[in-house]
Amino acid sequence: MTTFIKPYNEEWKTEFDSLRKCIYGLLDGFQIDIQHVGSTAIPDLYAKPILDIDIILNNKAHLNAISARLERVGYKNKGEQGISGRFAFRQTSELTPATGDFKKWKEHHLYVCFSDSLSLKNHILFRDALLGDKKLVMEYSRLKINLVKEKGMTRENYARQKTEFIISVLTSIGLDENDLNEIEKANG
Repeated sequence: MTTFIKPYNEEWKTEFDSLRKCIYGLLDGFQIDIQHVGSTAIPDLYAKPILDIDIILNNKAHLNAISARLERVGYKNKGEQGISGRFAFRQTSELTPATGDFKKWKEHHLYVCFSDSLSLKNHILFRDALLGDKKLVMEYSRLKINLVKEKGMTRENYARQKTEFIISVLTSIGLDENDLNEIEKANG
């Protein structure tokens, strides 16, 4: 497997901040929160240089209106993709979200998550555990680096072996067994 992970880059936070501001503007009038999740949100962690962004939605009735606004600026709604309460949106070009000034955005995965979804809980708890423990960040980076170096490593095996680490962290912070089983099943 070729190395597709990179050392942490401060530009990831800068790009997230720009995207966050843009998305808040696009979704003006809705009560939402926007969080940077995934490996690019963690200083010193190796990551695929693709931002993961969660739009947190309290009022589920607003999903269709939010989806329509995101689609108007170039996102493709991919639906829940088997993960309840998390709706994936993908860029249709590097100009997504289209802002009228032809700004090119870094690759990112955008999710609209219901505030009570397990997917959101997983993203936030895991991110916060890493942000609070430098040793955990080093351990996770080492795992990722070693995985991409393994001969014959596939993206599926890479994801599965990372999931084992994620589950171990979530277990150590007390996530209940039913939630852990659901997360493992969704990532398997």
